[in-house]
Amino acid sequence: MTIIDFRLPIRRLTAALCASMTVALLTGCAGGSSTGPDPAVTVTAKPAVTATGAPSTSETGPPKNDDAGRKFDLGTIVKVVQDGGVPVLIFDRWTTRGVKDSVVAAKGVPMGIHSDARFENQNSRTTFRIPVVDGAIFTYTHCVAIDQPAQQRSSTLEEFARLKSPEDVILLTLDPKGQVTQAQNDAPC
Repeated sequence: MTIIDFRLPIRRLTAALCASMTVALLTGCAGGSSTGPDPAVTVTAKPAVTATGAPSTSETGPPKNDDAGRKFDLGTIVKVVQDGGVPVLIFDRWTTRGVKDSVVAAKGVPMGIHSDARFENQNSRTTFRIPVVDGAIFTYTHCVAIDQPAQQRSSTLEEFARLKSPEDVILLTLDPKGQVTQAQNDAPC
């Protein structure tokens, strides 16, 4: 009895069939007598390897992280990629008017209702890779009116990745490894 894995590529399947036929001929199954039971030929193959452009975490360790050493970061999500099953933000860092980046990195910035343009993008061509820990907390904030408190609710990474201007500026809270543990968006009015 021959068992063939039909997930094999055609070339490998052809080789497996030829090997199976050779074994059958050599054991006398092609018309001669056999002294024992029919041999079973099992053809197995290693899974095909496909390139994804980024090595997985399990092969190379934790995902590459450009934010190690910071406690906070501020900016917008360009996109989210997977690295070995870990979501990684491709993050466009922004600045806060009148606040040095080293202060933003160490202490963060207040995120609340405002009508001024307090944040600006000066890095439009530089992005940073920032992994997101499992269970990270995303808080969506929305301004109804400048004189009313912000509306807040629990959110998701997927929703944050789809935020549009002017609500897409995000303050990230990072763990000692530089991974996102919390995120809150800006709520301009």
